[in-house]
Amino acid sequence: MSSSPSPPDRPAGPRRGRLPRLAVAAWLLAIATLAVLAVAVAHYLSESSSGMHMHMGGGAADALTRGGSRTPLEPLFGSAMLTAWHLDALAVAVLVLMAAAYLTGVALVPVRSPGARWPVRHTLLFMVGLVVCAFATNGSIAVYDQVLFSAHMAGHLALVMVAPAFLVAGRPLALLLAASPPARRARLGRVLRGRVMSVLTAPPVALATYTAVIVGSHLTGLMDTIMSNVWAGQIEHVVYVVAGYQFFVLVLADEPIRWKLSSPVRWLLLAVAMAVDTFTGIVLMQGTTAVHLQPSQLDVDALSDTHTGGAIMWFGGDAIMAVIMIGLVIGWLRTVESAPTDRGWLEQARSATFESHTGAAEGTPIDDEDDAARAAYNDWLAKLDH
Repeated sequence: MSSSPSPPDRPAGPRRGRLPRLAVAAWLLAIATLAVLAVAVAHYLSESSSGMHMHMGGGAADALTRGGSRTPLEPLFGSAMLTAWHLDALAVAVLVLMAAAYLTGVALVPVRSPGARWPVRHTLLFMVGLVVCAFATNGSIAVYDQVLFSAHMAGHLALVMVAPAFLVAGRPLALLLAASPPARRARLGRVLRGRVMSVLTAPPVALATYTAVIVGSHLTGLMDTIMSNVWAGQIEHVVYVVAGYQFFVLVLADEPIRWKLSSPVRWLLLAVAMAVDTFTGIVLMQGTTAVHLQPSQLDVDALSDTHTGGAIMWFGGDAIMAVIMIGLVIGWLRTVESAPTDRGWLEQARSATFESHTGAAEGTPIDDEDDAARAAYNDWLAKLDH
C-alpha cells in the first residue's frame, strides 16, 4: 500500500486572508473601549434623567460629549489643569477607531511587502496626534471651553495646529498605500493624485480654507453659537482637524499626493498662516465686544477673557508655527550639508531639492552633462507644470 504524499510545507507568516496579531489586538481593544463608552454614556444619561447630574443643557448631548463634568467649577489654575476632565464619548470613539485602523495598516505592511517594516517613528507621531486630540476634547481645556474663551482658544490651537502636524507626520496616506494589495494600491494611488484630491490639497485652496476657518470662526458671530451649543462645538472640532490636516499635509509630509512643494514654498505657506493667526489675535485683543460665555460661578470678565484668548491665538499660534518653521529649516540644512562639499552652496541646494522630489540617492550630483540626471530633473519639472 502506497502512502499518500505529505502536503508541502507552508511558508511562515500569517495565512492568506487572516489579520496579523497586531491588527486583531488593536480591534479587540477598540471594541472593548467602545463597549465601555456605551456603558458610561448610559450611566450619564441615567444620572441626567434622575436629576443627579445637572449641567448646562443636560440630556443626551451632554452624556455623549461632556459626560462626567461637574459643577461648580474651580478656577483653571494649578492642579485643575491636569485633574479636570469630562468624557467626550463621540471623540474618543472616533480616535480609538482611527488608532485601530492605523495599527492594522502597520501590521499589514510586511504582509503586502515581505521584509518591509513601517517606521516606528511614524506610528509614534500619529499616536501623539491622537493623544493631543483626546486631551483637547476631554481634558481641562475642554471642560472649561464654554465658560472661558481663553480655554476654548487653547483647544483651537491644539486641534488646528498641534494635532494635525503630528497626524500628518505619521504619513497615514503613505501607510494606506503600503498596506493595500497591489491592485487596490494602484487605484488608491490614482485617487490620491486625481483631480478632486489635487484641488483639495492645492496650496491656494488649503491656505484659503485655513484662513476661512480661523477668521470665520473667531471674528464673526459664529463663535457665540459655538460657545453655547454643544453640537456646534463638535462640528467645530472636526472642521479644525480637517482644515489643519489639509494645510500641514503640504508643509510637513511627503505623502503620495500630486503636490510636492519645495522648501521655500513651504516656508512661505507657514509665513502666511502666521500672518492670519497674528491678524486674528490682534483683532480679538483690541475688540470691544466680548465673546459669549456660558454662565458659571467663576468670576470672569468676559471682555478681558476675550482679550486673553486673542493673545493666546497671536503668541501661541505664532510660536507653534515658528517651531515648525525652525524644524523645516533644520531639516533642509541637513539635506544640503549632506551634499558633497566641493560644490557651491546653490548647487548643493539644487541637488537637495532634486533628491527630495525625484528619489535620487543622497549626494548624487546634478550634472548637466549627465543625460540620465538631466532627464530625471526635467521630468520632475514637467510634473510641476501639470
